[in-house]
Amino acid sequence: MILGKSINLRSLEEDDLTELKQWRNSPETRIHTREFRLLNMINQKSWFESLHTQNPPKFIMFGIENIRGKIIGVCGLTYIDWKNRHAEISIILSLKNWQKSKYAKETVNLLLKYGFGELNLHRLWVEIFETAPDNIELFKNMNFKFEGKLRGKLWRNKKWNDSFIYSKLMSD
Repeated sequence: MILGKSINLRSLEEDDLTELKQWRNSPETRIHTREFRLLNMINQKSWFESLHTQNPPKFIMFGIENIRGKIIGVCGLTYIDWKNRHAEISIILSLKNWQKSKYAKETVNLLLKYGFGELNLHRLWVEIFETAPDNIELFKNMNFKFEGKLRGKLWRNKKWNDSFIYSKLMSD
């Protein structure tokens, strides 16, 4: 377990998959993700099993628990490139306006500490779609550097949306 002040990051368990599926399938979440399908338990179990069979892992995922031990989200490092020592940060919190909560910054800080300190990664990055301006503000406020814009990358709300890449280096 990775301990924080108001949250802890813990291993995901198969029992978490039903709740994760509900979060991933909610319209509030799906509009901001790459996934275009509604997920079922077959998808969830296949994804969960892949987390434990890839060696070295391409995804390291955690359940986010509040101090009462209730799971409130999922996060992790995805698309890990071990040779070039970088990974994408991924977060889904079940709270409304989660980006403005104390849990958001703490989750990112715990992932930074784990990625840079424990895994010795060099660069952590996020891809944020323009459908999620609060996500952009969160990472800007956490001193992630803007790297670029990918034009018309995501089809949502009957239009093409841009995506933005932000990153942080271990030396930042």
